[in-house]
Amino acid sequence: MKNSRPRHNIRQGRGRLRLLVIPTKQGLAEVAISDSAAATRVGQYWNAVRWFLDTGDGSKLRLFRKLQITNADGNRISFLTDLDELERLGAAGVLSFESIYARVR
Repeated sequence: MKNSRPRHNIRQGRGRLRLLVIPTKQGLAEVAISDSAAATRVGQYWNAVRWFLDTGDGSKLRLFRKLQITNADGNRISFLTDLDELERLGAAGVLSFESIYARVR
């Protein structure tokens, strides 16, 4: 007898909508993410950004140079990996651990 329960789209990583923030050359941008793998990748990216800002070592950001995530609307978004830009944003106080989560209005 086949299982009659409805199938959920778990394999594709679809789930709840998360509003995350990523740095861009213009500052921080809010990005709606519904894919848990993309949300995880954003968290890993922020860890690499923090490592760079704390140590000056940009090697962990190299992994993100050609990576993109897809937002909830299906648009592809590249990660900012320009070390000069990230340093500028960090020095301006724009980047902080709390920056990863969108502000609730």
